[in-house]
Amino acid sequence: MIVRLRGDRTPHERVTGQVMLKQLDLCSGVGAGFPLAGLLTGGFELIELCEGDKWCRNILKRRYPGIPITKDIKGTNQAGLSYWECDGEHHQADIITASPPCQPFSIQGKRLGAADERDCLPAVLCAIRAIRPKYFCIENVPGLLSCPFQPGLPKGSYWQILTSAIAELDYRLTTLKLGSGHFAAPFRRERLLLVGLSHRVKPPPGTASWSEQARTQIEAIRNTQARRGLKPGFPERFLQSPEELPRFLGLPNGSTTVRRQREAIGNLLDPRVAALALQRVLYLETVTGGQNPN
Repeated sequence: MIVRLRGDRTPHERVTGQVMLKQLDLCSGVGAGFPLAGLLTGGFELIELCEGDKWCRNILKRRYPGIPITKDIKGTNQAGLSYWECDGEHHQADIITASPPCQPFSIQGKRLGAADERDCLPAVLCAIRAIRPKYFCIENVPGLLSCPFQPGLPKGSYWQILTSAIAELDYRLTTLKLGSGHFAAPFRRERLLLVGLSHRVKPPPGTASWSEQARTQIEAIRNTQARRGLKPGFPERFLQSPEELPRFLGLPNGSTTVRRQREAIGNLLDPRVAALALQRVLYLETVTGGQNPN
């Protein structure tokens, strides 16, 4: 699946070979979202991954050899400090990217919000608080916007609390909702993208809005796909009818590998969607002249 080619620059992009932001990715899955998008987009150096699922970690080891992988995003040491508050290479991160589990917020689930043990957004914020990167990118389902913080609380209360916490961390937040359907894929797969920029970095007047930038980039990607006759890389039938997956892979039904692959497919973030958030970061890095927030 191609995110874009080096030559497909839009008027809002002025990325040079000097841009290389150190990227820490959390809730990495099989690494098909932000890590892959960073590799294909360019301008990012992946320094660490974080994934709790053993099967996914094995995929990450093969896909990104030599990159350290943390097992527990919520882990603490004997002193009660989170892994992110301890000394380590991840403190050098310029950007934190994260794809926390969507089950606590999905309209197709129970929407337990903070009461769901799979809610990893507080741990993501903990990492941002400890490391203080210049940027962060988070993705999740649009249901995050309307989810109650806990059952019985008002709709949208989780989002209100989340955005207040981000503001307290001193980050300027912008959001964009889009999906694979914007790239002429046969399925919508909508996602909510969040990009945070440290308030200590000041974009100059005339900085293009994210929606304006994304619209131009999506059109460029569509034109590239049309010119090259590219097909969507993710057949919709595997999402709607997972029972077809074993036959496609030549594996028997009931296989543990197939179950893991089904789960991974269900959680995949389209790298073209992830790339729009990373391209926004590169654009901001360019227009701000690489200001150091520290």
